[in-house]
Amino acid sequence: MRLLWRFMLPLSLLLVGAASHTRRKSQNDNKARILQELLQELKLNEERGNDDQLKEALDFLRDYNQEADLMSHRMALYEFDFSTNVTDVNSKKVEDQQVLFNSFLQTQKFKAEKFYKESHGWPDDISRQLKFISMAVVSTDPHLAREMAEISSNLSSIYASAKVCETSGDKKCHDLEPDLLDTMANSRDYDELLWAWKGWHDATGPKMKSMYARLVELMNNEAKENGYADEAAVWMEENDETNPSGFEALSDKFLADIMPLYTELHAYVRGRLAKTYGSDRVQDNKPISVHLLGNMWAQDWSSIISLVSPYANKLFQEAEKGMQSRSLKAVDLFKIAEEFYTSIGLDPMTDAFWKYSMLTKPTDGRTVQCHAAAHDMSTGKDFRIHMCTEMNMFNFYVIHHEMGHVEYYMEYANQPHEFRGGAHSGFHEAIGDTIGLSVVTPKHLATIGLVDAGQDTYENSISFLLNLALQKVAFLPFGYTIDKWRWRVFRGDIKPNDYTSSWWNMHREYRGVAPPVPRDDPSLFDPGAKYHVPANVPYSRYFISHLLQFQFHEALCAAAGYKGPLHKCDIYRSTDAGAKFIKMLRMGASRPWPDALEVLTGSRKFDTGPLLRYFEPLRKWLVEENRKHNYRKGW
Repeated sequence: MRLLWRFMLPLSLLLVGAASHTRRKSQNDNKARILQELLQELKLNEERGNDDQLKEALDFLRDYNQEADLMSHRMALYEFDFSTNVTDVNSKKVEDQQVLFNSFLQTQKFKAEKFYKESHGWPDDISRQLKFISMAVVSTDPHLAREMAEISSNLSSIYASAKVCETSGDKKCHDLEPDLLDTMANSRDYDELLWAWKGWHDATGPKMKSMYARLVELMNNEAKENGYADEAAVWMEENDETNPSGFEALSDKFLADIMPLYTELHAYVRGRLAKTYGSDRVQDNKPISVHLLGNMWAQDWSSIISLVSPYANKLFQEAEKGMQSRSLKAVDLFKIAEEFYTSIGLDPMTDAFWKYSMLTKPTDGRTVQCHAAAHDMSTGKDFRIHMCTEMNMFNFYVIHHEMGHVEYYMEYANQPHEFRGGAHSGFHEAIGDTIGLSVVTPKHLATIGLVDAGQDTYENSISFLLNLALQKVAFLPFGYTIDKWRWRVFRGDIKPNDYTSSWWNMHREYRGVAPPVPRDDPSLFDPGAKYHVPANVPYSRYFISHLLQFQFHEALCAAAGYKGPLHKCDIYRSTDAGAKFIKMLRMGASRPWPDALEVLTGSRKFDTGPLLRYFEPLRKWLVEENRKHNYRKGW
């Protein structure tokens, strides 16, 4: 798999084919088939004069695939155990395996580099595997590798175990999920929201700051040891193997493309929030206080739909009532999601999935990581999700998202180890979100019996689009800012004492949001309150995936023969759409991402056009509403 070793833990935690089970052969059968194909290619290349080296490379890859699969399986098991039972013992197992993996990759990297230098004229799939192995970013100092593993584990433990305690009454302490997130989503009390927001940021960041600064130092040293200018350059290559140096400029362009839509949405939401909280707390032409947007990080504003939509927003409320009336449990929501995927021709979940996944928060007192995640256990049969499922539409959507990761895992399971990954990290995040664009439509919710038919009115359509924009469009500047900040940290442009002040300066600049209280104390570390920062997970994949999912959706709707507004399309039960999806998913990382993108969409470039077309009816409505109410744009 084309992943840096130190991302192994976060990727398996966050990644959230379509064959039938008969198509998913055992790993040994797969390896035998792949080896046979490579040997056939070898015969065709004997006249090139380097067949002895090629045979040695094939032997190396055969052994590497077997050992890497075993190492990855152990890593995945320890990570899953830690995610579902956060203890010092389980944390130590993860640390030890990370160090072993670092040592393994260091040795394999050296061998692969020698073969890769001689690989000119060899079959592309052989050269590509050797290239990926030789790209591993690993430390040659086992003590520093151990220190990095320990810091990473400690940061994750701080986040997973943090609580916010009340200061009066029984002084009850609250976890992030579900307690604090429920408060942020449902409370309309300004001071209660401030208590939850400030409490979480104070309970996490300050404990992390010095460790995070040291981790940055170690990662930068390791990056330089492996030939990169700094860790930012490593992440750029992971973001775009075809043009690493151009990725940041491309991200800037994408943000500029969507900002006209975002500024209309921002102005409208700010105007409506002023009616709830008063113009003294929500000021015209100023950033919005971040704790008023329905989410701990203000990355998803959909929880405040009832405050900002002029129309009764009953679709998702009715769907949740439908769950209640049918007495659905968490496992039933997963079965509903599975049925969507199988309806378009993809695989059902494996027996191991249902046996080992953690679908609800345990009641036995264990500390768990409730942040939903999918896991590939590197066996070709064992795929899992851990999640603290609540019975609401947000979780209904997240289940489809995480199951999308599992479907991707299953489709590329037959690939060699290095190709078992997304064509681009953004692809992995976009798969389930693409399906999500179908499953939340009024048509689909009526089809599966969660709401009554007849929901397709103009008012419902605008309310539906507004709700999706609060989730998808509001996210884009957030997704952009997280890594923009980290790239500057890695490059040395932001020093540790400026971590929090620079964080909020950038959120003001790109998003038009601000903290509700001063956060100037240099001992604070507000970036640590967002999971992906202490977990060291690159975030640009989510920014790209929020564009890609609309590009995928438009292509799949066309394959399904759909004609009409893009936001009303539901590809449920379209095996034509599924067949096109499968063709791309099976490729894994075996080809550069433009090749995979072209298979599905016919284009070799990321494109903001489908997203803008999807929301065009809403954009026109927002422009008119802002004009009518004199809601000014900008901050």
